[in-house]
Amino acid sequence: MNKNHRRLFFFIGDMSHSSGTERVLSIIANGLLKRGYQVSLISLGGNGKTFFSLDKSIKVYWAAQERKNPGIIGNLQYLTALLSRERPDFLVDVDIILGCYSIFLKYRMPEIRWISWEHFNYYYHFERNHFLRKIVRRMVTRYSNHLIVLTEEDKKYYQKNLRLTCALTQIYNPVPYEDTFFKREELPFILAAGRLTEAKGFDLLIESWSLLEPKYTHWAVVVAGDGKDRSALEKKAAKAGIKNMRFVGAVSNIEEYYKNAAFFVLPSRNEGFAMVLLEAMFFSLPAVCYSCKTGPKEVICDGTNGFLVEPWDIKDFACKMEVLMNDKEMRREMGRQAADSVRKFEKENILDEWERIFAR
Repeated sequence: MNKNHRRLFFFIGDMSHSSGTERVLSIIANGLLKRGYQVSLISLGGNGKTFFSLDKSIKVYWAAQERKNPGIIGNLQYLTALLSRERPDFLVDVDIILGCYSIFLKYRMPEIRWISWEHFNYYYHFERNHFLRKIVRRMVTRYSNHLIVLTEEDKKYYQKNLRLTCALTQIYNPVPYEDTFFKREELPFILAAGRLTEAKGFDLLIESWSLLEPKYTHWAVVVAGDGKDRSALEKKAAKAGIKNMRFVGAVSNIEEYYKNAAFFVLPSRNEGFAMVLLEAMFFSLPAVCYSCKTGPKEVICDGTNGFLVEPWDIKDFACKMEVLMNDKEMRREMGRQAADSVRKFEKENILDEWERIFAR
């Protein structure tokens, strides 16, 4: 089938969110549209407005606003009616948990090819006791047509621990920016970004920064992002006596922070494949990261384009931050290496890999 006639439906939990998953989907959806595919989105929840921009040709269906009945049954009725009417060639779950709906839709419409795109690392459900995610993963590996994972580590875990009857492919997230000239103007602040939840480890960052701030009063930490733990984190920072840590919320001009930061920190306990890390490295920022099971280890070469710290060594994390704070030449050289190392994640390369999936 000519790709100009291929109809793709991406199915996501809430496209009005401002997290990395939604950002990646906007990049992939816009990119595939430009390559000739017909692209639509289904957002299970949301306020009817996407945080990240989509081409006006991409139709977004907002299930929570358009369904006739509430709850799971209402969602299934809505999704069944929509897909029966539109008959896409591919249904792509943007998070494996949505397979609890898609397995039913696949049964009703077996001609639709079902792709599940996992954005969490393999061990997430073990660490967080996500029983439902564990069950859905087993269903997906048995009944979907294709499973996409973010890292080589995840691919190995799936191959080792689950009986796969679907195809399995690893595709990285893309860098969302074009390789164009930009001017950096470094200021004395350290940037962190992401959802303000336990998994992202900002409480650990507060503890590390509390060891450094008394000595480096002219430095600051800026945290971009929002989430349910924001109030608790602000209280924790205040209780620790921290004055130079700013929580700026979800920002639409994150690029300006990348251009001006001295370096980037990623204190996550869990990562699928950190978009914010790729973005920071694109803007020539070295990074200090915890070496969690998946994600940073596939991007950071310790001591070359950043530092990997053993989980959850708060003192060593602070030590690596201090090394970069005191050595501008190291920041510059590591930043150059960081920018070079993310070229393989350029958008067009990642879109090529997606096209190979749809060509099968």
